[in-house]
Amino acid sequence: MLRLAVIGLALTIVAPANGQEELPACPETIAVTDATQGAAPAGWQHFQRDMPHRLIDIRFYAGPPAEGRFVEPVAGSGRGTVVSMRYGLPAVEGPVWMSCVYAATAHVLVRQLTGPFPPHVRVNHDRADGRTFITYN
Repeated sequence: MLRLAVIGLALTIVAPANGQEELPACPETIAVTDATQGAAPAGWQHFQRDMPHRLIDIRFYAGPPAEGRFVEPVAGSGRGTVVSMRYGLPAVEGPVWMSCVYAATAHVLVRQLTGPFPPHVRVNHDRADGRTFITYN
C-alpha cells in the first residue's frame, strides 16, 4: 500500500494537472550533416568525426524563435546531480514556442505549443547521465 502511495505522489509531481497539455518530448538525438567549404589547406586532409547530437537543452520563446524573444525562467534549483530551471508558461502573452537544442550542431528542432499550460514546467539537466527532460512541479 505504501508503494502505491509513493507511485501516486510521483505521478502528481511529474504529470501536468488535469486539463492541461503535456509538452511534447524532444527527440533524444538528431542526425545532421555538415561539410567543409573548399579544399583543405596544403598538407592537411579533411576528417569528420562521428559525433552524437544529443539533446542538451530545452528553451521556450514568446513567438517564433527567429524573433529572439526568449522566455526567462522564473526560478532555478539543484538537487544532487540534477539542475532545474522552472518556467511559468501560462504567464507568457501570445504564442509559446519550444526549441530542442542539441550538442555539437547549430541545428535545433522548434515547434509552436498550444495550451493550456501547467503552472510550472521544469527543464532538468542531469549532470551524471547527460539527460535533459521536463517535469511538471
